[in-house]
Amino acid sequence: MSPWSIDSRGADLNIGIGTREVAVGPCRPRWMPARKPASPAGSRSVPMPETQWFTQAGVFDALRAALEPAPDSDAPQAPRVPSRTRGAHIVLDDFWGNHAILRGDFRTLRAREVDEIARAHFVDIYGVDGETVAVRTCMQRGGRAMFASALPRALVDGMGEASASAGARMLALKLCLPEMLNRTLPQMPRANALVVFAADALIQAVLIEAGGWACYDAQRLFAGDECDPAKVTLLAEQAFERCAERTTLKREDCALGFFGCGIAVDLAALQARFASVTTLAAPNACQAPEGGDSLAHHLLEYAQ
Repeated sequence: MSPWSIDSRGADLNIGIGTREVAVGPCRPRWMPARKPASPAGSRSVPMPETQWFTQAGVFDALRAALEPAPDSDAPQAPRVPSRTRGAHIVLDDFWGNHAILRGDFRTLRAREVDEIARAHFVDIYGVDGETVAVRTCMQRGGRAMFASALPRALVDGMGEASASAGARMLALKLCLPEMLNRTLPQMPRANALVVFAADALIQAVLIEAGGWACYDAQRLFAGDECDPAKVTLLAEQAFERCAERTTLKREDCALGFFGCGIAVDLAALQARFASVTTLAAPNACQAPEGGDSLAHHLLEYAQ
């Protein structure tokens, strides 16, 4: 899935925006393979004050600070080129947006019409003004399923203004889940599967039926949930039950893929309920340098 494209020229920075912290790192060189994991070397983070966690104001302030030169750096700074504005590829934790999988016959529709269907869905579900929502869609091959994402327009505009005030330009903006989904689906051993992503404030699930998108579900994780394997396991099971309501799928016929960024889960309990369980990331995949916000640094991997 392509990002919300804002400018076609190359970027200077990758930025990961979590719920409590913003991480910034250098862009991957053009010769580096597109899916080579990002290295924390050279990256740093800017924490949000606790009073600004989970707020747009916290995002804007931390983004401006992240785009400033690193303080007290002993490394020589490359000379700035006055004629070239810095750019940034930004990837957001999914807490900041919403996703949906819509089923229907979209084969004869134009891209603008598809976007309007997605916008109407989010307006209907969340009761918001359509003008306040920025949408992005991706059609599944065959034209009968759509993966749709939405961000508050105020958040998009505010990040653009924060970037500009720090002498940078947003080149691309995207939510993390579609990127993770694209990279993890090839690892699933069955065409019927539930893929679960648990990180920070959300547990998200995507049900795959016969290799195609079937349903999306999301639930909040609250303080303490991430340390309770039984709670996370129960939420994953509940996600399957809700997603499978409109299908003929049964748990014992589905593979489960679990990606947990700092989240504990009872894999043995899940293995007893699903056909197979695949761990989609190593336990240290979300560790950050020097004790920073592991999730914010993890997001850097998906910025390009």
